[in-house]
Amino acid sequence: MTTWQSTRRDLKKFLDDVRDNPGKTYYAISECTNPLNGEDTYREITFKPSRLWVGVWGHHSAEAVLSHYGPLSDVEPNELRARPLFGSGGATYPPDVKPAPAPKRRGALARR
Repeated sequence: MTTWQSTRRDLKKFLDDVRDNPGKTYYAISECTNPLNGEDTYREITFKPSRLWVGVWGHHSAEAVLSHYGPLSDVEPNELRARPLFGSGGATYPPDVKPAPAPKRRGALARR
């Protein structure tokens, strides 16, 4: 298990790992809040090769991913520690199906 922080030394090691292992999946853990409590979630990050950078994920380079979403790990967290950010499960709330009330019509302001 390797974890990379957003420091210069770890950035060099992280870029070497991305370059040497194309298609490897990395995991970023972040805290999400909901009305009742906060919980840890993780997102899966897989880099695609790029001509300009070491690797890209969406429109982020590998350097930007480490600085924005770091610390990154190469081991998937277990279900007790965090759940997938875009996965199913967890606390969900039913939508409010009542129609919105119609706005009250007000008279003209300059009525005499």
